[in-house]
Amino acid sequence: MAVEPYGGRGTIESLHERIAAATEGYRQSRSKLCFLDSNMWIGRPVHPEFNTQFNLETLRQRMQRYQIQGGVVSNFTAKDYDPAWGNYELLKLLAGTGLWAGIVLVPEMFDPQEAGRVYLSDCIMQGARLARVFPRTHNFTLQTWCSGALLRCLDDHRMPIVVWHTEVSWHEIYELCRSYPNLAVIVEGTGQKIIYHSRMYYSLLELCPNLYLELHNLVTYLGVEDLVRHFGAQRLIFGSYMPIFDPNVALMQVTCARICEEDKQLIAGRNLSTLIARVRR
Repeated sequence: MAVEPYGGRGTIESLHERIAAATEGYRQSRSKLCFLDSNMWIGRPVHPEFNTQFNLETLRQRMQRYQIQGGVVSNFTAKDYDPAWGNYELLKLLAGTGLWAGIVLVPEMFDPQEAGRVYLSDCIMQGARLARVFPRTHNFTLQTWCSGALLRCLDDHRMPIVVWHTEVSWHEIYELCRSYPNLAVIVEGTGQKIIYHSRMYYSLLELCPNLYLELHNLVTYLGVEDLVRHFGAQRLIFGSYMPIFDPNVALMQVTCARICEEDKQLIAGRNLSTLIARVRR
């Protein structure tokens, strides 16, 4: 009996069929899970990136391509240049789009505290649902003596706060979670893969029920499965850091995870929806 050599026509056609089937299955999984992305950006970043398109229209085209149903958009202008102007520009652009805003806050916005409370309430009315802080970039600390008014207002409005682990120490994250137990604290791995700090965040997830991890740089073999087994799927928030990162990495961490369908749905979007629904106007 003649044996077709490896790489022959039949083998290649079979491989193409398997790839096509896997691709279609992945697309169906993305669509069914209704992903909401907590970590999308517009506005040109201060450092050069491979991507060259940072406008809202291009972002929405990418969302459609990757079957991301909605989520939170932030503005590099607010991080790298001027928080107040960047927030204003972002909220104006997102008006009527159905997308939520991730605004950037600094302590002086809350001096006096009442002015900050009015500002935050106005931003929420315009669609802001996450607050980002960059203590290292903007030269402040999350300690109460510096950021107390800012944190109290976020706590009162139940608006989740997002921090990069490269911007604060893990001890600061611990103090933040313990001082404001009703405030959702989302840690992102931007700047460095967060897996290098697993001894830190495993301990903190055990100690702090209000701590959540965002997914885009949480890349380790069976890492999602292990976190779900130890702490439940409720502690993971889907985010891609699009358009800097390709969303497929974070998407496939969920679609291909060895966890039940309900847990996948929680991570894909329901956890974020739950946190956003708690925000008080």
